[in-house]
Amino acid sequence: YNPSLVVFDSVDEPSEEFEGWRPYYDKAVRSADVVLATSDKLFELASAINPNVHLVPNGCDYEYFSNLIHGRPAEIADLPGPIIGYIGVVATWVDVDLIARVADSYPDYSVVVVGPLYNVSAVPRRPNLHWLGFKPYEQLAAYVQNFDVGIVPFKSTSMTEAVNPIKMWEYMAAGIPIVTTNMPEAKKYPDVVLASETEKEFIDNIYRAILEDLPEKRARRMALAQLNSWKVRAVLILAIIRERLALKGITTADPIPDMSNTNLPYQSPPEIVAGTSTFYTYTSTGASSYFYAPNRSLKVGRKVAFKFATTPVGRMILQNRKAPMRIGRLAHHRGKSSAPIGRRLLLQSRKTMSRPSRFNTVHVCRNVSVRVVGCGFRFSTGRCVL
Repeated sequence: YNPSLVVFDSVDEPSEEFEGWRPYYDKAVRSADVVLATSDKLFELASAINPNVHLVPNGCDYEYFSNLIHGRPAEIADLPGPIIGYIGVVATWVDVDLIARVADSYPDYSVVVVGPLYNVSAVPRRPNLHWLGFKPYEQLAAYVQNFDVGIVPFKSTSMTEAVNPIKMWEYMAAGIPIVTTNMPEAKKYPDVVLASETEKEFIDNIYRAILEDLPEKRARRMALAQLNSWKVRAVLILAIIRERLALKGITTADPIPDMSNTNLPYQSPPEIVAGTSTFYTYTSTGASSYFYAPNRSLKVGRKVAFKFATTPVGRMILQNRKAPMRIGRLAHHRGKSSAPIGRRLLLQSRKTMSRPSRFNTVHVCRNVSVRVVGCGFRFSTGRCVL
């Protein structure tokens, strides 16, 4: 067996009860031509072994979970609302005691858990807590769409710190509010996910999520889920694989699918206007995206600061529109190709700074655009001063 390419998809950290996977994990990562990591922590873990690692977070079947034709399942048809819901396996990393305390805190609400038990022998019982067990995938959307809030009550462990939960994206696609425990991947999306640092905050956030749920927030969640669908992820993965194959001298016949088939809302690249001080926002789909600076008054030495709304991991370069000459790249933060949310990052022509300062800038040249290459991530520019 001699494959043209070996791709390893890293979705869980080999720790806690899965510590026995560690030797196999290390071997798989080391032998892979390409490693796909679903979270920042997994990205860093794999990068210590293999340099060819790409951050590709989990996603969702957007069309399935956003389609409002599934009705109301009989098991929850007569339950009093609001409904606090969870879908997914009930395993050792799920805090079943926290779920019980949620039920105790909201005795007039219904708490619904959809999913099988895995290495869990018993679960707490409450009058308003309903353990429905395994349901086929084709039935899940009907349950999720009838939740008033979706929860991710994971325990805080080394393994869950590395999880990018699929259920978070599925809740998002259905438009429902989301409350999670203190998970790094959930904290990337403060506009649409309430990540809770304490048990009390988790319980309080459930009421807050339901109380503050508005049509515009629902639309925002669904829009973000659409930009993180499996279709979008597939295009990114195909691009990564084909790029790696090309380095081996192997070409593929089929072109990368047209992203127009995903019904994503079109966003024209915002122009950076000389002499202004403005905030720009743009959402990357995972393909190359551009911030154009077409104004010919832009000259060498002018500065633009970028402030990211989520943690960017990937390559970000300055590129001349008329010549394919790379003139800059994303600076590293403390030796890593990522940075904390809200930190201003440096884009500087001709060299990479290893330890950028708090207020970083980019030197732009005439007819230069900023090109985002790599994984899909949502970001907004900081104040643009030209």
